[in-house]
Amino acid sequence: MKKTIILIALIFVSIATISQTKYGVRAGMTLSTYSSAQSIYQFKPGIHIGGIADIPIGSSKFSFVPGVYFADKGTKTEGDYPPPNVYFFVPPDQFFFKETHYNYQLEIPLLFTYKIPINKKLILKPQIGAFVSYTMFGKINSKRDYLYMINPSSPSEFSKNYYFYERLYLGFGGNIGISAFYNKYSFTLSCDVGYPNNEGTDPAYEREGNFPNICMFFSLGYDF
Repeated sequence: MKKTIILIALIFVSIATISQTKYGVRAGMTLSTYSSAQSIYQFKPGIHIGGIADIPIGSSKFSFVPGVYFADKGTKTEGDYPPPNVYFFVPPDQFFFKETHYNYQLEIPLLFTYKIPINKKLILKPQIGAFVSYTMFGKINSKRDYLYMINPSSPSEFSKNYYFYERLYLGFGGNIGISAFYNKYSFTLSCDVGYPNNEGTDPAYEREGNFPNICMFFSLGYDF
């Protein structure tokens, strides 16, 4: 196993050494949510910013494109608590909630692209690959409209931050997309679909262990 890892590393080092590697910056908007069968989850807009390295593979039209991004992901959610047809031994507060979940991640995409020249200035590059993400911290903003209140001290609005010091919150999955390059400028549309390592609880309560596992990226870029 160690020999295989060393061999792969040497291959990529060799590719980077003999090829003309290009570097670029990327920034834009994200739309993210949880891939749940529940209808309460909605896409939340956010931002992302980062950089990439474009490493041509030999003389072919393929390139290996690693990168690193800071991305604001998360979801919007609304619904009734308790959900319909769910019963409790002790009656809980009943309310309609609206929440925005923020999930701030460092993401490392590992992509392969294929160069399709359209003319001298315009190039298309489909991309496919994988990513690994690390959640640094998160936040929940919640508003509740109570229909029936058991606990008079229950808040109608609250905001809570989550910081991840004791555990390693990782996600991983695949990415597919396409980029259009005009001279040194680019626009990329891509989508992450991944395994979020969720520790889900009821959406009306804390979701500090959850990660959005569907995310659309709309990126503007510049290559040096």
